[in-house]
Amino acid sequence: MTLVQIVGPTDRWVLHSLARKLASKLPYATFAPWRPRPLSGGIAYYVNYALYEAPSGGLDVGFFTHVEDEAGFLDRARRMDHCVSMSKLYADWLRDRGVLHATHVPMGFDYYRFRPKLVLGVVGRLEHPRKGMALVERLRRLDFVELVATGGLLEEDALREAYQRVDYVLIPATVEGGPMSLLEGLGSGRPVIAPAGVGMVPEFEGSPQVLLYPAGDADALEELVASRHREKLARGRPVQGRTWDDWARSHHELFAEILRERGLALPEPAEGFRFGLMGEIDVPFDADVEALEAVIDGVSRSLYFGGPGPARRDLSRWVREFPCVETLLDRL
Repeated sequence: MTLVQIVGPTDRWVLHSLARKLASKLPYATFAPWRPRPLSGGIAYYVNYALYEAPSGGLDVGFFTHVEDEAGFLDRARRMDHCVSMSKLYADWLRDRGVLHATHVPMGFDYYRFRPKLVLGVVGRLEHPRKGMALVERLRRLDFVELVATGGLLEEDALREAYQRVDYVLIPATVEGGPMSLLEGLGSGRPVIAPAGVGMVPEFEGSPQVLLYPAGDADALEELVASRHREKLARGRPVQGRTWDDWARSHHELFAEILRERGLALPEPAEGFRFGLMGEIDVPFDADVEALEAVIDGVSRSLYFGGPGPARRDLSRWVREFPCVETLLDRL
C-alpha cells in the first residue's frame, strides 16, 4: 500500500513541479495527479490546498501557500487533518484564527542549481603575449568561473552592458600603458582585479575597489579569484538548510509524527539511510544538476528499502558519467 500520496496538478507549473519533486525525494511516496486514489489509511498531501474537495479516506494534509479568498482558505484548513505552510506568516495567520493543526515547513529550492559562479570581464584583445592570454586560459579551467571576454569587438552600448554583467573586471596583462578597462570598470561601478605595478594601476592602489595580484603570477591570481568566489558564495548563507533534501526531510518528520499520533507508521528505513546525500558530494558548478539529483534520489530510494549493498550497486553504475559521486560509495 502507498502510505503517502502527493496530490498535485497536471499543468506543469510551479505546484506541479513541487509535488513531483517531493514525491521523488520521499522514497515511500507516489505522485497522484489531481485526485488521490481512495485511502483506508495513510496521507493524501494536496499541493496545494485548493485541490482538496472531499475526504480521501485517509489523513488529508494541505500545502497552504497564500491567502486570496479568506473564507475558502479557512474552510479548507479547518476541514483538513493538517495544514503545511511554506511561509511562517501564513502558519501564524492560521493559528491566530484557531487552526492549531498548522505547521510551517521552511521552503526549499534548487540550491545546487542556483549556486553562483564568479563572473569576470576581460575587455580588449588578448593576442599579444603581454596581454595575459595564458592567465585567462588558466582561469577558464575553473568550473566556478565564468569569463566574459569582449575580444575588443563590442560597440559602446554593448560594452557598457558587458560591464554590468560581471562581478569583477579582470586585467591579465603584464605590460600596459592603461588599460582603459581599469577606468571604465571602476566608472561602471565594478571592482577590478589588476596586476600590481602595471600601467595606471599604481595610481589606484589603496582603493578597496582595486584588488591586486603580482603581475603574471597565475597561482596568486587563481587564489585571489577563488577567495572572491568564496565571498560571493557566503552571501547565500541565509538559505543554507533550504535544499530540496531539507524540505523533504522536514515533510518526512511531519508525516511520521502525524501518522504516529494515529497509531500508524512509515516504512522503517534500512540501516544507513539519511536525507541529504547531495550534500555529501562535491557537486561541480558545471554539472547537470537535474540529472545528478535524479540519480541520487534513486540511490536514496534503494538505500531506504534495501540498505547499503543495493545503493552502492546503483551508484556504481553512474561513476563514469558523474565522477563526483565516487566519494559517496565509501560512505554508503
